[in-house]
Amino acid sequence: MDDYYPNLSPIRNGLACKCPRCGGGKLFSGYLTVRETCEVCGLDLRGHDSGDGPAVFIIFILGFLVVPMALWVEMTYMPPLWLHAVVWGPVIIGL
Repeated sequence: MDDYYPNLSPIRNGLACKCPRCGGGKLFSGYLTVRETCEVCGLDLRGHDSGDGPAVFIIFILGFLVVPMALWVEMTYMPPLWLHAVVWGPVIIGL
């Protein structure tokens, strides 16, 4: 092995969105897009596809926030279903 890379925690690097090998470069180039290569050590990251994981987390977080609000509005004001669609659709897209 020509280059020395420190033994880093994969959990710490993953939560920090850093390169799994060197811990220095950014892992993502966009909101959900994995970089082609690490900008620090040059590690090829094309095989590290994020898949649907980030989208699922966003869906869970939005559901956790919006569903209780929608239930509260339903129990308090009892609006028609079409009003729920008109109100909560843009709220979800906005968040």
